[in-house]
Amino acid sequence: MATIKTNVINPDQLQYIEISRESSSGDGTGLVLTYRYRGSKDALRVASLSWVLAGGRYHITENGPYSEATVTYSGTAVPIQYSNTDQPAVSPAPITDTTLQNETPSFRFEFRTEYIDASLFELAKVREEAKKFVEIFGEGATQADYFSAIRFAGEDPKNNKLTFSTVLFPIAKELVTKFARGQTSFQTSRVSLTRISSYSGLNGLPKTPPIIPVIYDGLTLANLNRFPNSVRTMMPKAPADQNLTPEGTKWSWLKVNDSTSLVIKTNQVELNETWTFAAWDLFAYNVGT
Repeated sequence: MATIKTNVINPDQLQYIEISRESSSGDGTGLVLTYRYRGSKDALRVASLSWVLAGGRYHITENGPYSEATVTYSGTAVPIQYSNTDQPAVSPAPITDTTLQNETPSFRFEFRTEYIDASLFELAKVREEAKKFVEIFGEGATQADYFSAIRFAGEDPKNNKLTFSTVLFPIAKELVTKFARGQTSFQTSRVSLTRISSYSGLNGLPKTPPIIPVIYDGLTLANLNRFPNSVRTMMPKAPADQNLTPEGTKWSWLKVNDSTSLVIKTNQVELNETWTFAAWDLFAYNVGT
C-alpha cells in the first residue's frame, strides 16, 4: 500500500457537509445549538472564520481521512439565521483572495541569549586606549597600527617589541602578555529575537529572502513587523559607552534565520524568523528604513 501526499489545493478539498445538529435549553440558561460537520481539514479551517464571526465556538478533530468540526452557539451568541434548527446551517462565505490576505497568523516570540567568543580588541577599555594612541601620535596614526603592533608582539615577543611606551599604554602591555600565551578572545553574549508564525498553507510559502539582508534599528524593525508592545519593551538598546561601538559599525538587528516548514498533513506553514542584535559592519550591510 502506498501513501501519496501533496500540497496542491483543489476545489474538492474545500467541501464539507453537515452530519448532525442538536438544540437544548442549556439547563435553563438559554438556547444552545451544536452543529457537526465533516470534510477536508482545509475546508473546515476556512469555514471556521465565518463560524467565529457568527459568534460560535468550534473544535476541529483531524483524525482519519476526513476531519470533523463541532460548532456551538449559545445564549446571546445564537445568530438569527441559526435560531431555526429546521433550516439548513448557513455555509461560510466562499474563499477569495481577500479572505486569504486577511488571514491572521498565530505568532510566538522568543528572546534568546547566545554566547560567542569575541576578540579582546572588542573590549571597551582597549578601544579607548586605541583612540588615545591616535590622539597622541597624530596624523598618519590609526587604531589599526595600535592593534597590529600588539598582535605582532604577542606572536613573537622576542623579535617584535612594542614601539610605543607601555607607561602611556598599559593596556597594550597586558594584551601582549595575553596574546603570547594564546588568549585572544573572551566570552560575551548577544540577544536574538525569534518570531514563529503559523498560518494556512492556502497562502502559499513566503518569498525567498534577499542574498544580502539589510540591518534595522529596533524601532524600524518593530514597526515593519508590527511587533506588540510586550516585545518592543524587551528589545535591547545600544550601549551608552561609545567605545563598545567600533568605528564603521552600528548597533542594529540583522536577520540571521528565515526558514519555512510546510506540514502537509495539516496544510499548515510555519515561518521561523530570527534577528540578532549586535554592532554590525556598515561596510557589509545597508541600513534599512
